[in-house]
Amino acid sequence: MRQGPVPPGILDEVIRIIKDKMDSGVYESSNSSYCSHWFCILKKDSHSLCIVHSLEPLNGITIKDSAISLMTDAIVESFACCAAFSLFDLYVSFDQWQLALESRDLTTF
Repeated sequence: MRQGPVPPGILDEVIRIIKDKMDSGVYESSNSSYCSHWFCILKKDSHSLCIVHSLEPLNGITIKDSAISLMTDAIVESFACCAAFSLFDLYVSFDQWQLALESRDLTTF
């Protein structure tokens, strides 16, 4: 699958977002031959852009259930007949995970 072009109307904003992420250390330069796909969406404020990285091909080769707790059933059963609420900020926790050096090229875009 080939990466689609960035629409000209948002190109300057996309470049600014990428440069800001590089300056903050979230993105870094790469010479990898691998290239993941990405696209932009509008945030809930209907003005700001968010870059979304599609790692579907990479997900196809990751270890199945590698991040699932070994005692998931026991944990879930302990909440039976209880009201439970939780809130996750997936964006922040995603940015906090470090990749193994040998896997970093697989996330190049």
